[in-house]
Amino acid sequence: MSNTSLLICVSQCWPGSPGDGPGSLNQQLARQVLQHSGWRGRLLLAMLRWRWSRALFSDLLQCSLPGIMAHYQWRKRHINAWIQQQVEQQGIEQLVIIGAGFDALGAIFSAKYKHLQVVEIDRPCTIAIKQAALHRLNALSPNLCIKGADLACCSVAELLADTAAFSANRPTLVLAEGVLMYITEPAIKTLFQQLCQSVSAPLQLVATQMQLDQQGRPQFAQQRWLADIALAISKERFVSGVVRKDLPNWLAGMGFSLQQLVPAGLPENADPCPGELLFYASALPAKPKPY
Repeated sequence: MSNTSLLICVSQCWPGSPGDGPGSLNQQLARQVLQHSGWRGRLLLAMLRWRWSRALFSDLLQCSLPGIMAHYQWRKRHINAWIQQQVEQQGIEQLVIIGAGFDALGAIFSAKYKHLQVVEIDRPCTIAIKQAALHRLNALSPNLCIKGADLACCSVAELLADTAAFSANRPTLVLAEGVLMYITEPAIKTLFQQLCQSVSAPLQLVATQMQLDQQGRPQFAQQRWLADIALAISKERFVSGVVRKDLPNWLAGMGFSLQQLVPAGLPENADPCPGELLFYASALPAKPKPY
């Protein structure tokens, strides 16, 4: 399983972190996942218990990727607000989460909005741990469908077509948080094309992608060599990205129109670890087929 997904769990459990607070489903799920994710998860959970170990862990992050845990919270705050707005004001009836990880977002929204069909997709090993944790927490709603699949080996169009809970006729929002930077640009284009083919109703997209630096490398602005080594060892290197100013054209080439990009540098809403672009887009109208 991904080291990044475990780090996000730690950010959910960190004392004093913003969000839903102690006892929230986010925190309960994160603790359950860490407890049942082998020695790495249990080690991270044990580290959270003592102030000295948290301080040591914070120092390590400061030397490799400063502000990353606060960045996860910043990212999730915007995503939650966008999804809530789309469901309550724009008539979204279906939420498809690509690379759902160990986030409780799908469980929370499926419980809050009974008319919203939620479909989560991630690797089978991740889904198995998450589904068991949600079962222990009694947090599996009837309108929450969790699918284990490796999209590197199967088509998302075929996967959705074989999912009884999914409907091509529902207005749909796709969430791809922390996913696109790990797959190549051709693979991203294929994924987006298949999503457009799978949904005949209005289709929206909330996603993140790494920003390219001046050398054309996808990475965080404050990313240091320790983070490079950690990503390489865990086989989680970023393989794709986009220049901020090119994002509208990049999305248009993928079949989507940029609706909103979260500014990273506003004083009242600064990204604690800039470099990951967070955006909302809508699918472009299908081109008419030539006769």
